[in-house]
Amino acid sequence: MLAIALFYMFCIVLISKSAIQQRIPSKTTMPQPTQESDDFAWKRPAPTAASGGLNPSEKDRQRPLPKLPLTRLPGWPTEFPENLTEHREQVLQRHWPTLHDKHVAEIAPFVWHHRGIAEELQEKAQSPDREESEWAYREMARLGVVPYYGERANASFVVLIRNRELDEFRTSMRQLEDRFNRKYHYPYLFLNDEPFSDEFMQMVAASTTSNVTFALIPRDHWSLPDFIDEQRAERARKQMAANNVIYGGSLSYRHMCRFNSGFFYKHPLLRNVDWYWRVEPGVDFYCDIDYDPFKYMAENGKLYSFVIALKELEATVPTLWEHTLKYMKERNVTSELLQYFVGRTGNYNLCHFWSNFEIASLNWLRTPEYQSYFEYLDQAQGFFMERWGDAPVHSLAAGLLLRRDQVHFFDDIAYRHAEITHCPDTTSSVELGLKCQCPLGVDNFDNHSDSCLPAWKSYEPNTWSLKDTEEALRLMRLRKIRFMNQEPRIVADRRRWYDVFAGI
Repeated sequence: MLAIALFYMFCIVLISKSAIQQRIPSKTTMPQPTQESDDFAWKRPAPTAASGGLNPSEKDRQRPLPKLPLTRLPGWPTEFPENLTEHREQVLQRHWPTLHDKHVAEIAPFVWHHRGIAEELQEKAQSPDREESEWAYREMARLGVVPYYGERANASFVVLIRNRELDEFRTSMRQLEDRFNRKYHYPYLFLNDEPFSDEFMQMVAASTTSNVTFALIPRDHWSLPDFIDEQRAERARKQMAANNVIYGGSLSYRHMCRFNSGFFYKHPLLRNVDWYWRVEPGVDFYCDIDYDPFKYMAENGKLYSFVIALKELEATVPTLWEHTLKYMKERNVTSELLQYFVGRTGNYNLCHFWSNFEIASLNWLRTPEYQSYFEYLDQAQGFFMERWGDAPVHSLAAGLLLRRDQVHFFDDIAYRHAEITHCPDTTSSVELGLKCQCPLGVDNFDNHSDSCLPAWKSYEPNTWSLKDTEEALRLMRLRKIRFMNQEPRIVADRRRWYDVFAGI
């Protein structure tokens, strides 16, 4: 009996070992990367960690790419020579009837589009062919695509991004899709000052069921204007970097701020779009958004919106307020909202709406009034000689040109960018508490001393007149005189490059 028992135990051990070996392969094989598609017009070497084309997590491997169809846009040029760099230079040297024609010709080789499965299935679901319609609904259910029957706003997400920010953005995009866009299927427009990589386009297109378009920024929108002295601008950047001003030494950051302030809404692919929602990589969305913010804005007369209001770094905008006042005096601008941005002595209180999240009207940005203000600031050279950000520019423009009831605070959109987070008070509403999951232990910036939200909530419209502008300029002149008399010479020398064009 003992021999039989030992025999059975031996058999059991052999069977178990065989089963384990079948379930766990002895050697793990990494999936092989898919070859780069030959359908793209430009050729470039595969990205490497050394070239900065891969994120740190991708240094030792290249991920396999999906093979989603990327096409040209209807009505746009489709055939281009092999040497696109040379082609672009030839386009820029030609004379064009309009800037729009020039920009279309310049960026067309670098524009790619993917039609999302949501639009395709929605179209088939409306088919009179019952079998095709039922198949489309089954596919929607299988893929988790929520059908949308209402009329959407003429709107788009706008994403200014670089290839290396792919992984950061896919995380943010996944949240935005889950929290909102899987129910509404708004398109995405991705903009870059250099061509998008195949990896970027394929991985982003695979991360949403909505339409996505990838495009280059025209050189006119991302370059030093003729009226900027390059050497003086470089000296100003070096001085700000020496004074430890964040992004003080960065030229690309200045291009970004100027682009977002006065050019992105002129991009050919936004020409016929009414609304935009700006999205950046590495941000979080913590609440389900069960209504359409674009339609809310349109139906309630809103033109600009925000979720976080805070104070700007004074060292980045030392003369922005002065130039804004001079503009108002020249154009005789009065406002009921500007007082929100003014301190007790007529100076800029540094409050602004943080523009890394903003939903706004493109038609407002296209108005002659906004364009006039931007062009005045651009000629003042502060985007390059100082470090003016698009957030205070958009905010002061709203203060000049909009009423308080045209600016909306989206309290119910919980949002994080960098170390700053807005979360609504979920204790005041059971419904809000159920649809929001703000991280425990994260400080709500609404309650921070640098938050300008309390002032916004309590602000009542108060007319700012031409007399107020003149008085603010008078007080500014007095402060300058007092400051110059009291400031030690060595400090004055260090500040010189801040005021390189201000004439003080």
